[in-house]
Amino acid sequence: MAATKKNATAADAFDFQAFSPDAFKDGYEKFAEGMTAMADFHKESLNAVMASAGAFAKGVEKLTAEQTAFTKAAYEDTVANAKAAAGSKTVQEAIELNNEFVRSSIEKNLGQINKVADIWSETTKESVEPLSARYSDLVEKIQAYRP
Repeated sequence: MAATKKNATAADAFDFQAFSPDAFKDGYEKFAEGMTAMADFHKESLNAVMASAGAFAKGVEKLTAEQTAFTKAAYEDTVANAKAAAGSKTVQEAIELNNEFVRSSIEKNLGQINKVADIWSETTKESVEPLSARYSDLVEKIQAYRP
């Protein structure tokens, strides 16, 4: 008895139902939805970058205003101390005025360092917040597509 072998054809190897107009339409619709979702995600990401840049610019503006006011006050204090020292009656009085000025200046500078650190900390937090939210959304989207 001889066994008959069935000849395999290309039609047997592929499922041509996957290439039907309905399957193509469904695939295209899924692709279009994915592209729309990706465009929306990128739009929101660009908005987050713009919000982050705006927050950073506001922080730099606030820092600049603070530093300008501090520098102006420090200059005025220096001029006032120089006038007071120049008008002192004795060398000892001039040294005491200068010592008090130096102590006061150091305290003011340390206070200013703390203000600047607070401004930078606040600016960093406000600048990173929109980007962090976008990153969280990205992670959620990636997790949704995981098998």
